[in-house]
Amino acid sequence: MIVYKYVSTAALRGIVESCRLGFTRPIDFNDPFDQPRVLRSAYPKGMNTLFDSYVTGEEMASRADATWGQCAVASFTRTYDNGLMWSHYADSHRGAVIEIDANVAGLTSRSLLIPVQFGSVIYMKRPNRDTYERRTKIAEIGDHRFDIENYELLQRLFLCKPISWAYEEEIRAVADIRLNFWNGRTTFDGLWKEIELADRTIFGLTLPKRSITRIFAGSRFSEMEWLKEQSKLFGFEIMAAVPAVETYDLSFNPVVDLPQ
Repeated sequence: MIVYKYVSTAALRGIVESCRLGFTRPIDFNDPFDQPRVLRSAYPKGMNTLFDSYVTGEEMASRADATWGQCAVASFTRTYDNGLMWSHYADSHRGAVIEIDANVAGLTSRSLLIPVQFGSVIYMKRPNRDTYERRTKIAEIGDHRFDIENYELLQRLFLCKPISWAYEEEIRAVADIRLNFWNGRTTFDGLWKEIELADRTIFGLTLPKRSITRIFAGSRFSEMEWLKEQSKLFGFEIMAAVPAVETYDLSFNPVVDLPQ
């Protein structure tokens, strides 16, 4: 399975040079509506705790929201030639699009809470508020890995967005990082690393060699020599964007070093 990720030049450098792909907590998304939120119908009543304090259904649901908000999400798309995406997510065509073999990258692994092959985003006008007679409290189900029995509930939490975002054709992978960082900033197997950025914390998944198959450089991309060196090290192909003259389309030509 092939997926694409639009990035700025700085993000491209970070991914290629570290060989890690960043997952982000929902609280750091650019859309405040795009947050995990359990169905309130799953918590219809309050209850007394072991310490004889009363907790309302809304308080229990809010705690479940906070728990799922600790998971981390990586966003991808199905296409590399979307003009809006190039403008919004690739630094106004100064950045690039990374083509990733999801199988090699481990993004299809069922050790993820939602593997990318199950991560198609659903776009809707209003949130789906259907209720059911029987509803499991979602924060208590599963073993932090993908479980098809919980897929509908996971879709409601992580894969529903306002219809205004439909142009993105987004696909997501979701990781339950709560259990991965019990001892320091790197997991015992080195697969995940907690990375502090200036404005947020991300969680870097190690990318095996050959995970990146092609990189599409924007029409305003300015670091082609660096990118050529990286392509020699990691074996990916470079494609350069060329805006069409008579339409609003982008085409892409392979970049090949000429012999000296």
